[in-house]
Amino acid sequence: MSDQKMLQFEIFKGFEAEEVRQITNLSEIQLLKPGEILISPGQTNETLFLVIEGILQIVLEKDGTRFSIPIHAGECLGEMSLLMERPTSALVMALENCQVLCIPGNTFWDHIMRTRQGARNLMSLMAARLQRTNHALIKEAEEQIKYRHLEKELETAGKIQSNIVPDGSQLFPHRPEVDAFALIEQAREVGGDFYDALALDNDHVYIAVGDVSGKGMPAALFMVRTFTFLRLLISNNPGFEDVIPALNRLLAKKNEDMMFVSIFAGILNLRTGNLRYVNAGHNPPFASLGGEKYHLLAAANAPLVGIMDEAQFPINELNMLPGDSLILYTDGVPEATNAEMQMFETDQMQKILNQQAYPSMKDLVNSLHRAIETFVSHAPQHDDFTAFAFRYLKPKQA
Repeated sequence: MSDQKMLQFEIFKGFEAEEVRQITNLSEIQLLKPGEILISPGQTNETLFLVIEGILQIVLEKDGTRFSIPIHAGECLGEMSLLMERPTSALVMALENCQVLCIPGNTFWDHIMRTRQGARNLMSLMAARLQRTNHALIKEAEEQIKYRHLEKELETAGKIQSNIVPDGSQLFPHRPEVDAFALIEQAREVGGDFYDALALDNDHVYIAVGDVSGKGMPAALFMVRTFTFLRLLISNNPGFEDVIPALNRLLAKKNEDMMFVSIFAGILNLRTGNLRYVNAGHNPPFASLGGEKYHLLAAANAPLVGIMDEAQFPINELNMLPGDSLILYTDGVPEATNAEMQMFETDQMQKILNQQAYPSMKDLVNSLHRAIETFVSHAPQHDDFTAFAFRYLKPKQA
């Protein structure tokens, strides 16, 4: 395969020929015949696959429902399992004779993702495939004659979506400096809420909560885009300054439906307790600082994400001391509504948070959840419930 032809692929857009040659020299080409399998579900994957020639097919099957997506020359596979460090989730097989460039994980991180151009190229490919996946899902849903089949599709999408966010009971398991717990309860099979928690290195952790406008499948797909872009951007911008502005530009591009998302996101320095954060149109978090009771931090000072591509997102700073904590949440918590159409509201939240000294963030979130369940009783849930509690326990030792 000539360097000139490789440079025509989207993943190498903006790369020099020598850079592409170095990547291909560190990679291997795999030949596939029609029907041969490239990826099986549940496999550990440390490779980015680039289709050089031929057509592959992604096959997703759950609860008896099956749909497929063709992958043509120039498209990539395997990036989600690499980025999320999770087993593969789909079957990928050859529809015709194929050549696939197998790029090792180390080469992927060191030669593609180390540059903004490489990360931008990958996000562009992912966004295009996500849009095609959306169309495939919609087409499949339209072809379902019985409502039962549509319910199964939504249930499957909900399971896939719930597996994207980290386990709320296993956040930062190797960081004794913090205690964190999160809970999300969707009002429908799929929703627009998300939270995230990620250890960036030995000294910094990333936290985020977001709420997408709208309901159902459109909100869920926009949520997946937001979550994925955030993960990619945070890994390439440890200073955090460019993360939310870059996310905003990506989401605002080709956003004909004018969807948007509110986000609270930040990075905590485990050694100093310094939290650098952006509140982009999101609910102000509750904070307990210096041994004081929980109170609301200042209201959002940045616009919603995804509307104006040149919007400004100033960074705030909070110096956390050992024992200080934050409670992040979406509007489904204070706006939980009972049969009398009364809302739970932030005053009641604050009362629950301050009614006792909770030994752990898990106890605090569960207590808040039980209080809302009691308040709402048998009234239908109209919005997603998401709460993320975070406590800084001690500085990281040198």
